[in-house]
Amino acid sequence: MRDDDCSVSLETLRQVFNEALDNLGERVGDVVELDDDFFWSIAREARYAPYSVPAPEQLTLGQLTSSWNTLKRMHATGEHMNEHTLVWVAEIIQALGQRPR
Repeated sequence: MRDDDCSVSLETLRQVFNEALDNLGERVGDVVELDDDFFWSIAREARYAPYSVPAPEQLTLGQLTSSWNTLKRMHATGEHMNEHTLVWVAEIIQALGQRPR
């Protein structure tokens, strides 16, 4: 991959993300029900190794309600959000993006 392909402008990402959320809100309103709760979570070393099949120990279960409750608690208490917080956000965003239409 070229270096510029790996660079992410946080401002552009923020704008794209806000536009996507605005679009979702226009279609479904301010509150969205998640249809599922549990999902497969794949260890990082397996997730970014597309030419090999993950080993069973690289698969765990994640839970959307747990991710969402953690994010709500962190936001409400002003708890420091670090890079891993984005993993919980991504889990919610992925579920929203894959909702049945």
